[in-house]
Amino acid sequence: MLRPAVLVVLICLAGRIGAQDRHWAETLNETIWRGRYTNCDKGWAVDLPTGVVAHDSLPPSPNHGFLISAVHPGTAAEVSLSEQRIIGVFDDYDAMELGSARAYLDWELKNAGNKNVLEIRETVLQGLRGVQARYELKQRGSAQVVESVIVLRGGVVYHLLLKTTDQHYEPDSALFARVRAGFRLLPFPKGECVNP
Repeated sequence: MLRPAVLVVLICLAGRIGAQDRHWAETLNETIWRGRYTNCDKGWAVDLPTGVVAHDSLPPSPNHGFLISAVHPGTAAEVSLSEQRIIGVFDDYDAMELGSARAYLDWELKNAGNKNVLEIRETVLQGLRGVQARYELKQRGSAQVVESVIVLRGGVVYHLLLKTTDQHYEPDSALFARVRAGFRLLPFPKGECVNP
């Protein structure tokens, strides 16, 4: 008589163990991520700081990364790359076949316009050697501070980016460091994968 009850309990437990928490929800204009952003196709994830919301494009657009508002990191309102204070984590294939993080940084700087490079140094992210830069962009009488971290793995370019102002560099850089600390490499899929 107890056997059917034990069987029901085991089935319920197996269902809970096999289920994954979904960290994303779709709005009318974008996909919102909370807790953890995952891109299983390109082999990476970010454990998001508590209360921080990541903004991604809607399907069927490719899953290439996310943006966070540095002004209001917990906002679910739409966020765009054109904002003055933004954090972005992106990936892409090495389609330009530049082959190195430094070559990608050189390309970024070449296309940055009126800039003043403050620092370029080697860095390591999750065991991958790469490059980190900090530079100012001068636009219409104001300066924007940009911090860029670039690493490559298996033909994939990972790019972490902070855009902010001099006035807000300290707090925005601290948030950027927390996002960077949450960056994790995952195995590349051997077939189709599903982001939890």
